[in-house]
Amino acid sequence: MDETARFLGESYGFWIQTGAIILSAVMAVIAIAHNGRMARKRTTIDVLLQENQDNALISAKFSVFNLIKDNNNSFVEIYFKEKEKQSDTYKQITMLLNRYEFIAQSIRNKAFEEKIYKQMQYANITRMWDRVCPLIYEIRQRQNAPTFYQEFEWLATRWKKKPLKTNK
Repeated sequence: MDETARFLGESYGFWIQTGAIILSAVMAVIAIAHNGRMARKRTTIDVLLQENQDNALISAKFSVFNLIKDNNNSFVEIYFKEKEKQSDTYKQITMLLNRYEFIAQSIRNKAFEEKIYKQMQYANITRMWDRVCPLIYEIRQRQNAPTFYQEFEWLATRWKKKPLKTNK
């Protein structure tokens, strides 16, 4: 008769081997999840660095902020007047809105690390949304496209509900 020690009908060796396989699988899942988080952080940092070196984007931000500061003109009127001419101003506004939409879409789909991006760009995103939201609503209405820049709106609204906390 076999005198091997048993637990639940199987030898201890079987349970040790099974435990080792399960532990290996759990560790692999943890490693994959960690690598995914690290890749998201690295991608976010790369995007932030690229934004600070992209002269066209910097110029577009500067131009749009200056346009918005001028209270004598309606930003909506300026946009649609410039759109007819396909001017550089129109192209800069469109580039900036598309950039913010891309960032928001990437954050929503977890391609970028929201916490890092929020710490670096909270004021820019929320201020820009406050200034361009009438324009975006007008674009949606005129083009009968309720989804235009909806991710940008989602991100700005989300961040405003939970603003950055001051460091102590």
